[in-house]
Parts: sequence; C-alpha cells; structure tokens
Amino acid sequence: MEEKKIEIDGYTYDIEYSRKVREPADMPRLVVVSHLLNPLGVEVLRRCLASVQHYTTDAHELWVVDNNSPSRYTAWLRDWPGINLVLNHTDPIPPDQRSWLSRLPTLLRPSWRLTVWGSYANAAGLELAARLIEPDTKYLMTMHMDTMPCHPSWLAYLRSKLNDSVAAAGVRMDVGRSPEGILHILGCLLDWQRFRQLHLGFWPQLPRYDVGDKVTVSLREAGYEVFACRNTIWQPELVATLPSSPPFAELSVDRALDDDGHVIYLHLGRGVLKSAARSGVQSKGVTAQDWIRFADTYLLALGASCQT
Repeated sequence: MEEKKIEIDGYTYDIEYSRKVREPADMPRLVVVSHLLNPLGVEVLRRCLASVQHYTTDAHELWVVDNNSPSRYTAWLRDWPGINLVLNHTDPIPPDQRSWLSRLPTLLRPSWRLTVWGSYANAAGLELAARLIEPDTKYLMTMHMDTMPCHPSWLAYLRSKLNDSVAAAGVRMDVGRSPEGILHILGCLLDWQRFRQLHLGFWPQLPRYDVGDKVTVSLREAGYEVFACRNTIWQPELVATLPSSPPFAELSVDRALDDDGHVIYLHLGRGVLKSAARSGVQSKGVTAQDWIRFADTYLLALGASCQT
C-alpha cells in the first residue's frame, strides 16, 4: 500500500492505496464507497464486491474507497483480489462542522455523524477516487456498498445508453428534490470526460441537493440528456412482470430493469437503517441478513465468488 495526502474542499486526507488492476482508459472505473461500523456491514460489502466481479463481463476497474472505518473491519480488503483499494484514514468533515464547537454534538453522540456527515462523506469518497483515476478515463460508475449487479449485461446496457447527447445513465431517477428528476448516485455511469470538461463535482448542497444531485442538474444545464432505468421503487407495477426465478418479486428492494425486462441491479437502501448502524438491529424492511441470504442463495456461487 502506498501512502498519500490529498487535499479536497480545503481539507487534507491521509490515505493508503493500492493499484492491483490496470485497464485501458476507455474501460469503466467502478467506484464503491464504504463505511463499515459492524460485522454485518462487512458482509454487505463482501456481497457487493462479489456480485460486481461475478456479473461484470466487460473489462473494468473496481475501486473501493473506504471512509475511515475501524481497521478490524477493513483488514480483509487488503487481500481481496481484483480491486484497487483506497483506505481513507481521515474523517470527512463538512466545512461548517470543522470547529470544535460545531462538532460538539457529533462528539457527544457519534451516531449523529451518519446523519450529519453521511452525504458529505460519500461525496468525499468519490472525490478521492476522482483524483486517483487517470484524467483520460472515459467512464466512471458510482456505486453504494449496499448494491448488487445481477445480470451479465448490466454494465454494457448502461454504456449503450451514453452517446453524443446522453452524458449519464443511472439505475434510478428520483423526483423528490427536482421535478425533472435526479439520477441517484447509488448506481450512475458518467461520461467522465464531459464531467471533467464541465468542472463538475459530487458535493451535496443540502437540503436541496444530496450527494451527486448537482451532476444531473449541471449536465442538463449544459444541454445534455440523462438516462434512467425503469425501477420498481417508483414503478411498483413492474413487480408483477418480474421472473419467478430468481424470485426478485419477493425481495422488496430497489430493482432496476433493462429494456427486455431483466432485473440488472439491486439496491438495499432503507433496508440498512442508519439509526441501527452500530448495533446491526433493524425493526422493519428487508433486513441486511435477508439481503445476504438472497445473494448467497440465488446470485452468487458460494465459495467461488463470495470470499468469506
């Protein structure tokens, strides 16, 4: 692992990183940002990485950027094959929280950091990756750790939607913060050269824009279009069209579909409650245990793809 200091948003980050995979610049860079607070989170991230490696048939680089998780939860990542690893050892603190007085609530109640700093930390992870990948990279795919690609054509499908007019393709369009819709950063493939030419970034501007929201807004303002998959979270009628094997209809999570009706991408989302991150206890929704069980039973070849 190589040590490096990177300054972003007026703050210096101490990182370690290793580059195990090198693909040509026109191959996508897939970036998973993680923050691990308990063993359950570790198992969720394992399934994410295993599913990416199992179902991504196109050449790619898989990057994991971990945001200052305890070392007991990240040691395994150093040995996971086929990833480029970034271990950030600095808490990503929003600018308005950097004084001791501003940080006092989060110091007294550390669990508040997930709410107060969560979006900013996610953006910081993506910004760190942006400074480590080659400037001539053609595609960058942003991903959350509680996602799983689940069809061999998932990445090729998203790439097929990018053209001279369309500069981003995502698995979900949200309309809560913008009537035109925002591509959720949980699964969004970007034309990285256009991103750089427009000097875009991932920082949130809460409460109006969450992490990555401004990317969609700025691309539209520059005259570009964006594409979003059909998704069961906003189109629940799609559930009735899902195949019985695997039983995607029974897993009530975020399911993205391609033009042929194949489920290509899953997102647990609210299944992992932020308020329960330290204890791993959950009171409603699809549990992380259900998510892991589904992955092991239906999506992954146990012992081969999911390295526990």
